[in-house]
Amino acid sequence: MSTATLSDEASASPITRVSDDANYPVSDPATKSGSATGGALRLEVIRMAWPVVVEQLLQTTVAIADVAITGRLGTTALAGSGVALQVFFVVLSGLMSVGIGTTVLVAQATGARSPERAASAVRQGVSIGVILGIVLTALGIVLAGPSVALGGATGEIAETAVSFLVVSLFGMVPLTVAIAVSGAMRGAGDTRTPMVAGAITNAINIVAAWGLAFGSWGLPEMGILGAAWGGNIARTFSALYLLAMLYRSSTPVGIRLGSGAPSGHSGWIPNFEVGKQFVTLSLPAVIEQLSFSLMFLVFGRILLSLGATVLGAQRIAFSAGSLAWLPSIGIMIAVTSLVGQAIGARDHDRAAAVTRFGQQLAAGWMVLMGIFFAALGTPLAAAFTTDEATILEAGRGMLAFAPGMPIIGMGFVLGGALRGVGDTRFPMVASIATGWLIILPVAWVCATVLGWGLPGAVAGFGLSSVANFAALRWRFSKGDWRTSTVRVPGMPAFAGAE
Repeated sequence: MSTATLSDEASASPITRVSDDANYPVSDPATKSGSATGGALRLEVIRMAWPVVVEQLLQTTVAIADVAITGRLGTTALAGSGVALQVFFVVLSGLMSVGIGTTVLVAQATGARSPERAASAVRQGVSIGVILGIVLTALGIVLAGPSVALGGATGEIAETAVSFLVVSLFGMVPLTVAIAVSGAMRGAGDTRTPMVAGAITNAINIVAAWGLAFGSWGLPEMGILGAAWGGNIARTFSALYLLAMLYRSSTPVGIRLGSGAPSGHSGWIPNFEVGKQFVTLSLPAVIEQLSFSLMFLVFGRILLSLGATVLGAQRIAFSAGSLAWLPSIGIMIAVTSLVGQAIGARDHDRAAAVTRFGQQLAAGWMVLMGIFFAALGTPLAAAFTTDEATILEAGRGMLAFAPGMPIIGMGFVLGGALRGVGDTRFPMVASIATGWLIILPVAWVCATVLGWGLPGAVAGFGLSSVANFAALRWRFSKGDWRTSTVRVPGMPAFAGAE
């Protein structure tokens, strides 16, 4: 790795530059906060965020395609695969912990210009992920029947769901490898490669699932199980493709494999101490996701008590909302990586500046989406259904979303910044507290007691977003992260750690 000082090469990128002989990103003083570099910081956040947005949009497209494929196989196949995927996504939330931990550890090592620690993080992420994937696969197969029954499926639908779930679980290990490697790449500043991998993988998923489900192009006709095997084929390709990309000479040296990999890393054998670090970083995010899923289930039951029209309108409004704030989620992921790099480089001013600019970008986008929802929510709802009552209720729900959109976006970014400095526990506590203590009570009172319907339920999300944002802003502004950051046991402390 180059030993050039940080003041060298003034013509290099204002955010990160690549050392002459090692292709490893290092901190640059031009990344300090200030009016002269504000535009450059915004461009860096956008550069890292837009591939994530595209990747998530592609995943949404594939989800729609999967519904179209299974729907053509009949109502039983569609319902059974839907129940199975609900269980699968619960298991998947556990695997996401590998990606979160790898991203944070690699990002801080990248900022600290410590390739051996980045190499340890990516190898341990893959190794721990494989073990976790095997364990979850075995548990999932054993508990497939009870899990499907818990989802309310019976009879032929339950049988279909169990079969689909068991086959899908065989793709768990390659999926975990892909999650770990993608997390490492994002931590090192590369969000484009996971995007490209996602685009190719999604295309393979659609082609393989269609071919195996209907016996097209000379493939065997396997029905609903063919759709599941198509997904497994795509996940396996994704893992192999991403691992192959780690052998490129252009890959940052810290996460590179092969002859260009750095020496001094801990290797592929699972390290118990590093494993605890992954758990410390990732478990709160997993608990947060599981809590939100359960809370949202209760939220749906509140709306179901108001009738099918309100529940259908809720699904339309929230589907539109989830697409609208995808860019803010992309900015959040970019901020997590950039803040982690800044912390590793002991550049706390840059971490604060990236967070501030990320909030501005997210708020600006969400203001536009709020205006769009307020002005065109009802016509947008008409694209989902022809039922006039549902269209009007969904339009009212999107109008109720509009005022809180900027707060939602800034909350995403603050949560990402706290994860970047290694504080994953506080966002979990804030999310759980505001979800169960604000969203549900306010939704129940406003939607059912006061009779406001979907807009009343959305009010719970609005008030929750304000409280969550206030808590996250207090935590970040408190500044404890400036003196205490993540440390990997068994290895030297990350830059900035006490």
